[in-house]
Amino acid sequence: MKILFVSFGILPNRGAAAFVTESLCNNFTPEEMAVVGEQILFEGRIERPEGAPNYYYLRTNFSWRGKGKRFFVPLRWMLFPYLLWKMNRIVRRERCDYVIGTFPDNYYLYGAYLVAKRNGLGFSSYFHNTYLENRPTHTYAFRFASRIQPKIFDYSDYIFVMSEGMQGYYEERYPELQGKFVPLIHTFEEWPEAPERDFAEKKERYDLLLMGNFNNSNVEATARFVEALKGEGRYNIKMFTHVLKPQLKMRGIDAEAIDYRGFVKQEDFYKELMDNDVCVLTHGFTGGYSQAEYETIFPTRTIPFLISGRPIFAHSPKNSFLTKFLKKYDCAEVVDEPSPEEVRRRMQALIDDPERRRQLVENARRVAERFYGPNVARFLKDQLEAVRGKRATGGAAHEDQP
Repeated sequence: MKILFVSFGILPNRGAAAFVTESLCNNFTPEEMAVVGEQILFEGRIERPEGAPNYYYLRTNFSWRGKGKRFFVPLRWMLFPYLLWKMNRIVRRERCDYVIGTFPDNYYLYGAYLVAKRNGLGFSSYFHNTYLENRPTHTYAFRFASRIQPKIFDYSDYIFVMSEGMQGYYEERYPELQGKFVPLIHTFEEWPEAPERDFAEKKERYDLLLMGNFNNSNVEATARFVEALKGEGRYNIKMFTHVLKPQLKMRGIDAEAIDYRGFVKQEDFYKELMDNDVCVLTHGFTGGYSQAEYETIFPTRTIPFLISGRPIFAHSPKNSFLTKFLKKYDCAEVVDEPSPEEVRRRMQALIDDPERRRQLVENARRVAERFYGPNVARFLKDQLEAVRGKRATGGAAHEDQP
């Protein structure tokens, strides 16, 4: 079996989907997989490790380095026939007999589905986020999703999802599809070499790291975290993000109260991450997404935080899968109520308790094993190999996630 893996996000795209795609696909060989993604205007291409799959860039993007894409949606859809033509050629050139289409981009997901169906190939979908359930009703986006999501669900051998939280949500919502929803979790490629840290060492000022794309998924909790701790001389709130400071201000974050560092290059990523005392993971309590989205999101930055060798402080709502996961494995200090006072109190308690910080790091290291790229890739290979048995018997036994 050779897989065509279709994801709009591949490096150097700065979105989370690109990192998820690369860290998974680079565990496959060119004989096992080829990858299709989107070429971002004014961005180059990267060299990948020897033995990685072949990556194909399609010119379907109209934006300024990935920003403002929403203003060119009609023009992008005019290029949809080009997308299908290119993917059909790649399928034949690479001799692929299976297709995986990913979401959060319905354009590439729908294209992958159509190419697989036209060529009579096996197909599975991979949802990083909810799709139809996160579209406002009475909108064109909702009507379009209402048409294509059921078709994609029906044609998929598996509907891979980003977390057990998404799996549980979908199985409850679509009981007729029981057995199709399978968690395919975030991955990382290598264990970084984390410098030893003496947690008992006292400092005058502690660096607290915020990282990611601050949008509706977490901006409300992030703003509250900054408000709770700004002005506290004991803390320096650092932020790595490609979101510009004026945009952060427009989204409600006091950008003047943070140590803004902009976007960190991939080659400097872990070095910069580890040069901090606490990694801060924020997850929205409310905002512009559906309740289902807030309950099922599993932030991409969770994985690098788990393997950073630094303790995690999480501000996340009680009913979210993320909160339940972090508490289950006791791998983060979690504040699950929207209280600035509680954020201040718990952060101070964490800083004053070096043994607690050390224990969180040890617990995080243990739980991170399940996200290690070769383990997740092996799981995916086993699942797809079982497809032949599924088609022969009308069902498939889904193995446990590593």
